Amino acid sequence: MKRFTKVTFSTLIIASLFTGCSSISSLNVTGEKLIKPQEQNLTVQGQVEAEEISINTKIPGNITKVKVSEGDRVKKGDVLVNISSDTLLAKKAQAEAAIAAATGQLKAAQAAKEAAIAQSQKAENGAQAEDIAKAKAACDFAQEAYNFAKDSYDRVHALYEQGIATKQQNDEASTKLKEVAMKKEVAKQTYDQALKGAREEDKLAAKALVAKADSMIQAAKGQVAQAQAASKEASTYIKDTVITAPADGVITTVNPKVGELVSTGMPLITISKTSDQWIEVKVQEKDLSMVSVGKTVTVKLPAYKDQQFEGTVVKINAKPDFATKRATNDNGEYDILSYGVKVKFTKMDKELHPGMTAFVDFGKKSDTKQETKKDSKKDVK
Repeated sequence: MKRFTKVTFSTLIIASLFTGCSSISSLNVTGEKLIKPQEQNLTVQGQVEAEEISINTKIPGNITKVKVSEGDRVKKGDVLVNISSDTLLAKKAQAEAAIAAATGQLKAAQAAKEAAIAQSQKAENGAQAEDIAKAKAACDFAQEAYNFAKDSYDRVHALYEQGIATKQQNDEASTKLKEVAMKKEVAKQTYDQALKGAREEDKLAAKALVAKADSMIQAAKGQVAQAQAASKEASTYIKDTVITAPADGVITTVNPKVGELVSTGMPLITISKTSDQWIEVKVQEKDLSMVSVGKTVTVKLPAYKDQQFEGTVVKINAKPDFATKRATNDNGEYDILSYGVKVKFTKMDKELHPGMTAFVDFGKKSDTKQETKKDSKKDVK
């Protein structure tokens, strides 16, 4: 009775060992053991990838604020970094002063033209009481234009002495003041001549003054446009001192520190886009017949081990990578080739991180072999 019990007990132990081995081989875990239960399937390990955006600076300057850290999630438009804009603000002030000076020159040129026209009309028609009144009004207006030009020059000259305005801007303002002073004198002479009457040579001179005034107006308009362009450029650079996120994502790299001097083109922040993630796997050339663009595959992620996800093959690299494999009966001592395959999730509502492990199931190998045999039989027929 005791002997029978021992034999039975031994049998149970052996049976339990085989049963235990069977249960272990059927567990779904990471690594090679995750693939073993699906020996008939082509399952390849890869990792989650995400598009990375490197954000550079367009302007040099000192970092005043760094508002993000590695691992932070950001939305498009969120402020990431601030750069000092003191120098740009000074350039903006220079441009605004130049606009004011050029505008004053334009008004002075327009006033000079009006005076020249009045002079020409008076020379043609003879001075009348109304003409005399117009000439006097033009003379008064020219005086006002001179006063404005003088104020503009004083303002630019003050900026020049402070080191904000350039010597060229100071010289231009001085030159324009002299031109306005000349126009004021012309307007005064026009008014005086209106009181006296005009000769033939005065008529020709008046017409020349009108033409000269026109050219001065065009030159002044060009200077106004140039100063406005400089102001707009400075405003654009000032806007570039605030670095914002170009897309939703996760901050993966933060290079600058507060107080650090950065140069143009220097990389500041790297963002991994959360809206565009995929899986990259390497498929050996002997299994490449099972992979095709547009094919639907099953994806397992160790991070979500109890779930399966669906993906689609969107790209197969044209150039292979070399992968060394230990010598086997299949390939002897030779190296084998593998091809990069890109798989995009059909739908993903879980949080993913670049570098996460993923297992892509391309389907049963036997199905492919059977299809190949069927195709061979068709060819024979």
